[in-house]
This record gives sequence, C-alpha cells and structure tokens, in this order.
Amino acid sequence: MTNEINDKQSVKNLMNLAIYAGSLLISNGAESYRAEDTVERMVSSTHAPDNVDCYALPTAIFLSVIYKGENISIFKKIKVSDTNMKKIDMINAFSRSFVKNNYNLDEAYEYLKKIENYKENKGKEVLAGAIATSFFTALFGGKSSEFISSFFIGAIISYFIMNFSKFKLSFFINNVVSAALTSILAIISVYLGLGKDFDKIIIGVIMLIVPGLAITNALRDIMSGEFITGAITLVKAVFIALAIAIGVGIGLKLMRGIV
Repeated sequence: MTNEINDKQSVKNLMNLAIYAGSLLISNGAESYRAEDTVERMVSSTHAPDNVDCYALPTAIFLSVIYKGENISIFKKIKVSDTNMKKIDMINAFSRSFVKNNYNLDEAYEYLKKIENYKENKGKEVLAGAIATSFFTALFGGKSSEFISSFFIGAIISYFIMNFSKFKLSFFINNVVSAALTSILAIISVYLGLGKDFDKIIIGVIMLIVPGLAITNALRDIMSGEFITGAITLVKAVFIALAIAIGVGIGLKLMRGIV
C-alpha cells in the first residue's frame, strides 16, 4: 500500500474507508456477510491492527479494531437504496484490487465516491424493465396482446420508479404507489382493447418490485448464521409484499367501474 499505516490517525482513515465500502455494498442490496468480509479484508490487508471485527445490519455497520493495545471503534448509519448489482460488482472488484495494494487511501476514497455517484443509463434501465415484465407476463400465461401491453407498461413503471424515488419517501409508500399505478394502467390497456387479461399484465409488471432478492439475501444471511440481519431483511420483504398487495387493491378499487 502506498500510504503508511503507522499511527492511530492513519488506522482511523483506513477504517473509515473500509466501512464506507461496506455501507455502499449494503445500501445497494448486498448480503451483510459479504459487506463484513469486505471490510475485514480491507483493514486486515495492511497488517497494522491486531484484531478486526465488523458487524453489519441492513441499516448500520460497526467496525472495531485493536491497534497497539487500544480499541478503536466506528459506526456508520446506512440509507438503503435500490438494488444495484453493477455497483456491487464494482465495489467487489475495487476491494480485491485494494487488498493487492493497488490504491493509496486518497485514491481509494475518490474511487468509492465515483462508484456511489455512478448513474446507470436510464434508457437501458427502462428497456430492461420493459423486456423483463413482458416475458414474465408470457411466463404466467399471457398472450401476445398482454405481452405487448406489459412491455409498454413495464417501461412506464420502470421510468416512474426511477423518478419517484427522488422524493425520498419510504419504501412502503413507493411500492404502494407503483403497484397501484401498475393495476390502473393494466386495466386501462384492457379497456382500450390492447389486452384481454389484465391480471396477467399486473402479475408480470409487479415482478419489477417483488422483493425476490431481499428474500434470497435474508435466507442466505440466516443460513450463514446472521440471524438478526436475516430476520430484519425478511421482515422488510414481507412489508414490501404487503405494500404491493395494497397498491394493486387500491388500483383495482379505483378502476372498479370499468373492470
């Protein structure tokens, strides 16, 4: 490593860098045990601290090291954002490179900042959402008309989700509104003759917001012995599913006159 880790302040700087990387992993949908392992490997790679312990939760991350007999601990609160596998992959690649001594602390911090501020191509995201929802609709038994309707509604919902998140509302409200809009658009498309079976369209499109990854991560954390983390993530997944059900119900209720 280019930077010398030979005093208490440099150890703190290293800890802040590592916990920053761990918090980015969790906020973008990574498993807690992955974040813990990344943080511990980054700090331990310098051989300066005698002992490194990291504990991650979906909303916070803790790091403690022993340096020259003194215990140093830091904590960082995490604001959970949407799942972003691209950022997770970038952070994983960065951490492996960091452990191999390819960065000094200043360069590493700037690189993590670039990852945090990385913006996906919105057009690609909208197109990906449209393709995914249309094929989910086909998977659930939708015909060609439902397939086409789901493609366009999926694009609309994808664009809506990207922009509605700017209002910083709770994940529950975000999912309720997204699900309600999905059912409203699905019913309108059937009413206009662009589809025949609105329930197939709804099922296909809401797959965009179904918490499949959260449930998978929760089970993986539980099987890895992270029971508290897994339970918290699982509870959140249940509330997301509840929000989707409420949102679809609200949409159907609002459109009951043309159903």
